[in-house]
Amino acid sequence: MRFLYLLLLVPLSSSSNSQKWMDNPLLGTELIGKASFYGPGFHGRVTANGERMDQNAMTCASKELPFNTMLEVTYPEKGTQVIVRVNDRGPFIPGRIIDLSQGAAEVLNMIDDGVVDVEVMVVGDDGHVYIRNTSPFSHFLDSIFEE
Repeated sequence: MRFLYLLLLVPLSSSSNSQKWMDNPLLGTELIGKASFYGPGFHGRVTANGERMDQNAMTCASKELPFNTMLEVTYPEKGTQVIVRVNDRGPFIPGRIIDLSQGAAEVLNMIDDGVVDVEVMVVGDDGHVYIRNTSPFSHFLDSIFEE
């Protein structure tokens, strides 16, 4: 019973998940800067990776990050966060680090604010989000759940 209680209190980890953090040097990268969002005029247009822009999807444009990189975007002023996938290039306005879909901007509650200060962290790749387990028990849990 004590073992089950411990598992409920500590976030689960797996060795494959931990391995992803070690294999991809971009994971955990943090960026701070200005974010804007696409207007409705871009809905349906082809993005740089070849898919159609969906203003309601949780996607974004980045000048440098690989397509399908997953980002956690935080708008500290409002205390909101969203996870988005890179599927386009941009923004091409100096000082901006990310262009969000309208849907993502709505989740962040930034529509009325326009261009805002955000914190961005790379949390996944290939369209998958990986959780970096910083629990002191993570090595213990990794040994239990080894594949």
